[in-house]
Amino acid sequence: EGAVEQLSKTDWGIHEKGAADDKKDTDKEKKGDDYAALHRYDNRQREEVAGSVPGSIYKVELDNTHPLAFGYPDHYYTLKQDDNVYEFFAQGAGWNVGVVRKDGYVSGFTGVKAREKIKDGMLFGVQEQGRGQIIYMADDPLFRSFWENGKLLFCNGVFLVGQ
Repeated sequence: EGAVEQLSKTDWGIHEKGAADDKKDTDKEKKGDDYAALHRYDNRQREEVAGSVPGSIYKVELDNTHPLAFGYPDHYYTLKQDDNVYEFFAQGAGWNVGVVRKDGYVSGFTGVKAREKIKDGMLFGVQEQGRGQIIYMADDPLFRSFWENGKLLFCNGVFLVGQ
C-alpha cells in the first residue's frame, strides 16, 4: 500500500508531485514545459537513435607542436563511437592537444542530438599531475587494431609525453 510512497523518498526513483526538490524546480524553470518529460513508447527507438553514434569519422584539429601529436599534420581523423567530448582546459591547467570543432563531422552516422554535442570540445589532452602527466584520449586510437592512424598517437603518449 505505501511501497510507492517509500520509493518516492529515494534519490533514484519516482518522486511525489509537489515535493520540494530544488533540482526539479530548476529544470522546470529552464524547460518551461510541464509535459517535456512525456514520451511515447512507440517513438523510443527513434529517440534512442537521435543520441547514438554507432560509428562516425571526425576531423580533429591537432596541436602538432605538442609531443602527443608529434609527426602528425595539423589534423587527425578519429573514429567516434560515442558522444563523449570534454571541456577545454583553461590556460595553464593542461594542454588541449586534439579538439573537434563544429565542422569536424566527416562521415558515418551520428544522431542529431549527438552531433550537436560533438563539437567544440577536447578529445585529446595532457595535464600535469605531480611528477607526471595524465594523458586523456576520449577515443580509442587503436580500435581493434583497425584504426591504423592512431598508432603514432598512442606511441607518442607512451614514449614522448613527459620527456
